[in-house]
Amino acid sequence: MQRRFRLITTLLFVSVVLMAGGEKGAVVSSSATVADLTCASSMTLESLATCIRNQMPKSGSNGFVAPSATEQADWRAVVKQMLRGSCDFTLPASLSGIMQVRMFFDSANGRHYCVLMEESDASGNGSVNRGWGTFIVNNGAVRELSHQAPHPIADSTTEIQAITIFKETDSRSYLMAGAHRNANSVNSTCQSSHKEADAAHNTATMFHATNQELINWYDVASWHAIQWHGMAADTCPSTDVHLSHGIDVTPSVTDTISVLRNNLLVHHPTWNVDLPGAGACSLNATDNTQGRLINRVPAGSVCCIPASNYNGRFIHIEQDPSFRNPWDWINPVRDTWPIRKAM
Repeated sequence: MQRRFRLITTLLFVSVVLMAGGEKGAVVSSSATVADLTCASSMTLESLATCIRNQMPKSGSNGFVAPSATEQADWRAVVKQMLRGSCDFTLPASLSGIMQVRMFFDSANGRHYCVLMEESDASGNGSVNRGWGTFIVNNGAVRELSHQAPHPIADSTTEIQAITIFKETDSRSYLMAGAHRNANSVNSTCQSSHKEADAAHNTATMFHATNQELINWYDVASWHAIQWHGMAADTCPSTDVHLSHGIDVTPSVTDTISVLRNNLLVHHPTWNVDLPGAGACSLNATDNTQGRLINRVPAGSVCCIPASNYNGRFIHIEQDPSFRNPWDWINPVRDTWPIRKAM
């Protein structure tokens, strides 16, 4: 059964690669309707993520709407309830009619997940109206990991990669941004070299609000936010995968990303996996707003001040297109974060 499911998921991954084709290849059916926005026919987390992705505001659509402070606060309250194990509750007024929260049954593994997703299409164009994103919680998790896809569509297939790894490693949460990073022409008020829909470089997003609540929820407990990014094949040409903590500091041999690198090479000895300080790649996510926040830069300063130190909880992964198959990553992730048996 597991081999059969792995084959099905791999075929889904390949089909998404062919469909997505990077930044230019998003395909959305012209027959999309309001009813489709609930993704009611999705039977697995992977098909749910694909359905949601296909309904996002695309590049140049001007379909992203920056949430207000009240809307972000209400979103955080919902995230907190979900992390506490609740899923059957009424959404705050500011989110009602825009979002839905519901239990989702994955027919492949027989497990239930709590899903917060956008469902409103007032314009009737087949895309959601706000581009706020998706948050999923596994209350039966055995690993305190949050798998995050900040650039769906733009970083082709990373949203499927992240949700499959979330599912197969029994991790706590999954977070996907709700729009293409260049959905709007307006520049981010946080980092003006990026657009306002770019979840990794703006604070006025539900993606950022979710990470704020994750930090608050875990407090001093151990957890990791893993952001799955994609780079072009000709970026850092001698590197297949680059791991960092959002800061240009060479990690120790016992550091989490050093351990993850070693585990990747055990399973894939031909891969070129680099870390900060190696000189082969400089994509260390030093301007990533969630990375700065998790690395304890004050919330009001993350737009302009890089982290001067790191706590190891933020993990940024850059990958060439051919290295995003989730099944290549599942065992290395399991090995890096083994399940601790009770004494």
